[in-house]
Amino acid sequence: MKKKWVIGLIAGSVAILAVIIGVFAYQYWLEDNIVFTDSDKITVQYGDKFDLSGVNIIKKGYLNNKKDDIDVSYDGKVDEKSLGKYDVEVIVHKGKKKKAKKYVVEVVDTVAPVIELDGDSEVTVEVGDEYDEPGYTATDNCDDDVTDKVIVDGKVDTSVLGDYTISYSVKDSSGNEATAARIVHVTDTTSPEITFDGGDVYYIAKGTDYSEPGYTATDNYDGDISDKVEVSGTVDTNTSGKYTLTYTVKDSAGNQTEASRTVRVYSPMSVDTVNPGSKVVYLTFDDGPGPYTAQLLDILDKYNVKATFFVTNTHPDYQNLIAQEAQRGHTIAIHSASHDYARIYQNVDAYFKDFDEMNNIIIAQTGKSADIVRFPGGSSNTISARYCSGIMSQLVYEVEDRGFQYCDWNVSSGDAGGTTSTGEVFCNVTEGISRNNISIVLQHDIKDFSVNAVEQIIQWGLSEGYTFLPITAQTPMSHHGVNN
Repeated sequence: MKKKWVIGLIAGSVAILAVIIGVFAYQYWLEDNIVFTDSDKITVQYGDKFDLSGVNIIKKGYLNNKKDDIDVSYDGKVDEKSLGKYDVEVIVHKGKKKKAKKYVVEVVDTVAPVIELDGDSEVTVEVGDEYDEPGYTATDNCDDDVTDKVIVDGKVDTSVLGDYTISYSVKDSSGNEATAARIVHVTDTTSPEITFDGGDVYYIAKGTDYSEPGYTATDNYDGDISDKVEVSGTVDTNTSGKYTLTYTVKDSAGNQTEASRTVRVYSPMSVDTVNPGSKVVYLTFDDGPGPYTAQLLDILDKYNVKATFFVTNTHPDYQNLIAQEAQRGHTIAIHSASHDYARIYQNVDAYFKDFDEMNNIIIAQTGKSADIVRFPGGSSNTISARYCSGIMSQLVYEVEDRGFQYCDWNVSSGDAGGTTSTGEVFCNVTEGISRNNISIVLQHDIKDFSVNAVEQIIQWGLSEGYTFLPITAQTPMSHHGVNN
């Protein structure tokens, strides 16, 4: 019995010892068949999620033939949104057994910022214009907006043609750097300008020698390039008419400008010119004489043009010019002594009282009565209705019954209305003349800007083949429709 007990004790001890040896052998087997191949450092990019994909584990021996016989986990905390180092322990599980290794996880930022340019990466600026930086923004995965840290390098000289590079660079707090560049092309696409001495319409009398009045060509980059202008075209001053000269110039960038000047060759009026029946112009001037009448008379003399003056006594100091107008061959006609609508259009008697006053002044200055009249405001005026209803209907017959003819106009210079410039007067008159074979033009010699347009009107008319004549009793009179 004792022997059996001893044998049992020994057998139990052997079993316990086998278990203990087995446990130690199993742990040793796990340690021997699991290998961590990495160093003890793991790097994680800022903002990325940390996982165990960066840990390499090799299974050896029996474990190498198994796929799902171990579990891997880690212990510790990693903040991927905060740069720095974190301690973790990676654990391999096999049943209740485990093998662990400590790692240092470092959250790093190696991503460079991004620079975005406002506008295009290539821009073009006209030479001489100012270059305005379109702008830029810089963002970083870690530092967010780093636009204020951008360094801009480069200068654009818009006074000199060429290509310029503007460089942009920025570093984040981790030292990662980004760069960008913009190309600025300074170009010249502006054509030169040609200006004419004497204007783009030049008048010259038939039979005289034509000499180039002159011109200037300027460029926004090259400056004065008048010496590069080429002129083409001819002018035959022996033949009246219109001629075109073409001026061409090209700058150093190849921009070309072409301009033209019209040269009008006119024939001065002959002393014995008579009404040819068409293309006739009657220049008429109301409300003078005044301070600009003497200037007008000299212009008319220069071209031997005779005109018609519907005179008043509103500027008594110039009354003596009525005699000069007559002496120089112009027609003197009655307009009004006072040009006061309220006075002259009260009734028929009031009108003729003013009428006779003006005619007596004309007789005193010229030695003879006038035989042509123009109503203040024209026969179509409606202002007279404020003072006497129907008076114009009476007057148009009354003046003819008394042996006079009245004359309105069919071309207005506009100088009594909204027109206030010489150029506008010229355009109004020449456009009006162009629409008529026979034109009776209304101007006022008490308006300096209107008088200043007369010479060019005459030059234009002569070059276009018009004849200028004074109104006489034989002239076909222009009559408006009577409105009162």
